[in-house]
Amino acid sequence: MRAFRRWAVLARIAVAALSAATQAAGDPGNGAATPFKATYNFGPATFTCSGAHVVNRNYIKDSQTCFVTGDTTGFVAGTYSGNPSGFIPPCGTCFWQSDFNGVFATSWTETLTDNGDGTFTACVLPFSAGLPIPPSTSFATAAPGPRP
Repeated sequence: MRAFRRWAVLARIAVAALSAATQAAGDPGNGAATPFKATYNFGPATFTCSGAHVVNRNYIKDSQTCFVTGDTTGFVAGTYSGNPSGFIPPCGTCFWQSDFNGVFATSWTETLTDNGDGTFTACVLPFSAGLPIPPSTSFATAAPGPRP
């Protein structure tokens, strides 16, 4: 019976290893990830963020989590998205600008969670083509994060 258990465990390990190898071979690569941290004010609220900027041959994305403190009046828990603009309370219609390099996202999703103590957690996943919006666009001089 012990031999069978040992064989079953080894078989599971082999299947898991083959599965991981197959997934890796089928995926063109997650790309290089560069960690970053950013802190900025959005009105009277302060966003303290950390994340990773990922570049591969298929996309450029930032994956980040922000702790939102200060006056969070008007923030509403929920999931919001834009392509490239979308609605986020209290911003209204917003664009998302990378907290890593300031490039505007072509699409994004943000999930705001009310922490119950006057703070929020924002989980943000913006994608971009890696091209900045021309300086003549009024949003280009704003700080990173959500754009009104």
